[in-house]
Amino acid sequence: MADEEDEKTRLIRRQSPQAQPPPLPEDETEIPDAGLAKPTRVLDWMMNPEGESDEKTKLVGPARRAVKTEPASAETSSDGGELDPVVGWLVVLSGPGRGNARRLGYGQNSLGRDKGERVSLDFGDGSISRSKHAFVLYEPRKRQFYLRPGDGANLTYLNGDLLADSRPLNPSDVIEVGATKLRFVPLCGPDFDWEDQAQPPK
Repeated sequence: MADEEDEKTRLIRRQSPQAQPPPLPEDETEIPDAGLAKPTRVLDWMMNPEGESDEKTKLVGPARRAVKTEPASAETSSDGGELDPVVGWLVVLSGPGRGNARRLGYGQNSLGRDKGERVSLDFGDGSISRSKHAFVLYEPRKRQFYLRPGDGANLTYLNGDLLADSRPLNPSDVIEVGATKLRFVPLCGPDFDWEDQAQPPK
């Protein structure tokens, strides 16, 4: 019976909140872990006050939270796909966006810095108008591209010449808007149009 009482007393003594953790050696600095109420060293001592080696009770740091990554939704894609099939591209030859390309679609393609423009040239060239600096048109009946100036005061150049009215646009033509040069690269034309693919086979 006396042994039983001693064992109870010993257990209570181990869990006593008045017990103090062992002092840290002089060469160690007590640095709290982020997100924990007590430093890891003190928590280790509270879990194992007798200094027994028990790897299962040692805390090594806060648990990491798993971060969920949602797959990109097809609705947020700016590519357009079949809803707005590509008919050509404008490739940035010089200017802040050098090396980038922008797609062209059927009908009128307005060029400007705004993200709402059909051809958004948002590379950092402040000399490009925010909207409607110029227009690239694709006319599917004749399968011909055209370039026309925009509605604002900023000028557009085609192959080094001032663009004052609508002019046909040919492969590898260079368009200048602000300090940016764009090379025209067509996909559709006399030899191909997406409408050809829509025709039922004979």
